[in-house]
Amino acid sequence: MRLLILVNSIDCIDENHALLSNAFRRVGYEVILGEINAISANDYRYLTRGVLVPRNSEPLHPGAAVVGTRETYFLDECQLVWVMALPQEHVARDVWQMLWLASLHTPFVNSIEGLVFMNTKHSLGYVLPKENRAFSYISSDFSLLWERYQQSSDQWWVAKPPNSAYGLNVFLLPPNGPNVRTILQCLTGNAVTQDEIGWAGAGGFKPEYAILQQFIPEVAKGEKRVVVACGKVVAWHGRHAHPDDHRSNISQGGKSIAVDLHSNEIRLAELIGQKLMAHGISFVGIDIAYPYVIELNLASPGGLYDAAAAFGIDHSDQVVELIIAHFKKRRSL
Repeated sequence: MRLLILVNSIDCIDENHALLSNAFRRVGYEVILGEINAISANDYRYLTRGVLVPRNSEPLHPGAAVVGTRETYFLDECQLVWVMALPQEHVARDVWQMLWLASLHTPFVNSIEGLVFMNTKHSLGYVLPKENRAFSYISSDFSLLWERYQQSSDQWWVAKPPNSAYGLNVFLLPPNGPNVRTILQCLTGNAVTQDEIGWAGAGGFKPEYAILQQFIPEVAKGEKRVVVACGKVVAWHGRHAHPDDHRSNISQGGKSIAVDLHSNEIRLAELIGQKLMAHGISFVGIDIAYPYVIELNLASPGGLYDAAAAFGIDHSDQVVELIIAHFKKRRSL
């Protein structure tokens, strides 16, 4: 059996790529690490550049390069494909289109439809019950978001882009904050200012979308990253923000810690995981500040490595067992 894992770079693999590659190899899979931005077509058969990891080689380590000869591999010669990275913006449309076509013939751990349409903060309104999501406004119109903020300016808010990750451009807006107007202008593309510079719109369409979301006090107590495979909770860890930051993202200086996951949190995470399974998503990282869900992470969610660091237990074998069983069942239907 052969698994293709699509990543941004095979010169520096991340924790997920290493842990899960090693786990699949332990159960006898051939694993190819391939470049997502090198997807191509040969007479409409889809292929990419990559390295086949020798079965008997040493385990892969986060941050290391994949050692081996780079060759081309056809996706339809693999029994499973796992997209663990997002393509670069200027080729993303073509890459997603070719991957979707490839997925008509080859199983993908996470569906292309799910990755394109549900790997966004927009999807929270569909996936989550109302009581588990923060009230939000979404618009590319600065004046609308500014008006909403002013109507409730005695409250704390969070402003952020709907399609970013790793805590990028997430702002905490205090009541009557002196910089809120500037922040909302920036997040929506500074359209008014750019129109002035570009001679009344000659520079083209400028607005960008932003979310204005009510601040959830539960976040201050710390978030939990919950890893769900095939609708089952397999691992989790807590996250404490850096003392100089409101964001608890590990990439922004947050720290992973060992915490308990309560039965209500497990039930909520598995409810979300099962709903995502209906859209072809078999692996997700869910950020929870119970009873609220902050974000869904579908492309390459961290969590397994940090949970192993916090608890001393590697759950990657359990993830692989669940995924193999799920796709084996699908083939038998």
